[in-house]
Amino acid sequence: MNKKFSLASLLLAVGLCASLSTFAYAADDLNTLEQKALRDAVEAVAPSVLQIETVGGLEKVGDQLAGGGPCSGLVITEDGYLLSSSYNFVHEPTSILASLPSGKRTAAKIVARDHSRNLVLLKVNAEEPLPVPTFVPRDELRVGQWAIAVGKSFSSTQPNASIGVVSAMNRVWGKAIQSDAKISPNNYGGALIDIQGRVIGVITSLSPQATGPQAGADWYDSGIGFAVPVSEIMPRLEKLQKGEDLRQGLLGISLKGNDVMADVPAIGAVRYNSPAQEAGIEAGDIITAIQGKAVVNQAQLKHLLEPMYAGDVVALTLKRGEETVDVKATLIDVLIPYAHPFLGILPIRDAEGVVVRDVLADSPAAKAGLAAGDVIVKVNDKPATSADELRTQISTQEPDASIKLVYRRGEEEKEAEITLATLPTAVPGDLPAAWTKELEQPAQPPKTGEIEVRLAEEPNAAFAWVPDDYNADRDYNLVVLVQEPGEVDKQATIDDWKEVCQKSGTILLSVSPASKDRWTPSETGVVRKCIEQLAGKYSIAPLRTTLVGSKSGGAMAYMVAFENREAIAGVVTLTAPVPRGVQPPDNDPLHRLAIFTLYDDKAPHAAQLGKLDAALAKMKFPVTHRGTASGAEKLTADDREAILRWLDSLDRI
Repeated sequence: MNKKFSLASLLLAVGLCASLSTFAYAADDLNTLEQKALRDAVEAVAPSVLQIETVGGLEKVGDQLAGGGPCSGLVITEDGYLLSSSYNFVHEPTSILASLPSGKRTAAKIVARDHSRNLVLLKVNAEEPLPVPTFVPRDELRVGQWAIAVGKSFSSTQPNASIGVVSAMNRVWGKAIQSDAKISPNNYGGALIDIQGRVIGVITSLSPQATGPQAGADWYDSGIGFAVPVSEIMPRLEKLQKGEDLRQGLLGISLKGNDVMADVPAIGAVRYNSPAQEAGIEAGDIITAIQGKAVVNQAQLKHLLEPMYAGDVVALTLKRGEETVDVKATLIDVLIPYAHPFLGILPIRDAEGVVVRDVLADSPAAKAGLAAGDVIVKVNDKPATSADELRTQISTQEPDASIKLVYRRGEEEKEAEITLATLPTAVPGDLPAAWTKELEQPAQPPKTGEIEVRLAEEPNAAFAWVPDDYNADRDYNLVVLVQEPGEVDKQATIDDWKEVCQKSGTILLSVSPASKDRWTPSETGVVRKCIEQLAGKYSIAPLRTTLVGSKSGGAMAYMVAFENREAIAGVVTLTAPVPRGVQPPDNDPLHRLAIFTLYDDKAPHAAQLGKLDAALAKMKFPVTHRGTASGAEKLTADDREAILRWLDSLDRI
């Protein structure tokens, strides 16, 4: 074959090769410079990140072995004050040692804690001045910029580092910077830095849903990690140095609705003796601005309010009818535990208005002479047009408040002065029918019996059982079995529960852990997703949804309920504690949570479980207890009957 090349073609080819070669060299140079800049940044901050060793303390925290290995702390003053993550000290060590830049190991002690951001302030006995790094103001940070997580868990002299970017700015409701660098217990207490070696924040475990020093630790290796900006802690340093802990500031309000992005900040209830009540905030007010910044949804309010500490003064602008009201409130760290006021009725669920289904024994309503079939018309001269409206009206009262109730019996209208009580803990006896209307079955009824529940992104096994007379025009009770690790006999489970579920109008859902050995904290979201998937196909009442679990399944049930108050109304546990390090949330006026515990009262662990019941009751949760036979590891048929009667009464008012 005859081949001919023009001079122009040859010159073009040579030039192209030269350009590609130059580009390759330039890319190599850029990569080299980039690597050098990253190394220089780590080396710049390394002397300010100290290795911390802990000695002694608890072997286990909850169901997890407590880590006793080295961790990290960040120098913030040259005279020996460090910030570290609370996670590193959850096992309550008896002594703490820090390795200084000179190589000397010296004693350290915890001075104070920031419970809102999961940080601790340490003081080391340093005779030498310690190197204080440069801190980056938050307003200089940008999403997408370099972020390097630096710790000293593996060596007291050589830092361990993980490279990523700043992936979000105001996470965990405004408290933290998020990065996709690999953040784990290996660098908790260390520094998240920029490409110049300046400190963005102290790395710690945080979660937007859960609280406590271990919250968020299960997100390791998920591409989600958090650092608290040091520039926001420094104004509080003097208080910490005095040994005064920092805690999140509480206003004492509950907001209407469950969608923080779509719902306006409308106040559903105001806690009594709270800063909100003292400032004159009222149920029905809508918050339109906080600290002079406009808010249009609940998420914006939470981003501005939740970073604030107890003792801070918050300025709020409220819309009250056609008025605009400005108020100020001083936040506090602890609210007086809220006890749900109780009238003593169960409403008929398909009635127009509020028709009494049953009057519970020894209740205020019973003492006032109310009876089944009565129609409640007004409370304190305000109309009560539905059971939900009446429930909200009662929730704004104090438990010993006196109310004026107007009700109708037949054609006669009556009035009663009633002094409210608190929610009862006794399991009710047999209850009358909750529904009064006969319903026609649809032409194409939904599937009943055994239902497959599968999450595409999760390996957890789950299934449901739906009563064969299910009708979408009624909302059903839901029992969620949070199973223990191991194989679950699906048919035996359904056989145990289907008769009592059929009788009480209850759907059954079973969820197992992904592992055959244990539940992990991150799987709380899996249980929630299974509930949501089932609720997308069947009519379920959140006010009558309960979790049921034994031992580790019961411990997991507590965690799921505490994180999902708007979707869960009850927790039933068999011989199960609240996991150590998991903090029960405050009782909420608008999101009720009832507890039902079962265990052998004569067993060695009964005293510990009894103390837990008492602690939850002290927080004003209604705690029902039922003793079991010696060595009982499963619920009996009588237990299941009692649980379903208790569940069927959770829409009580």
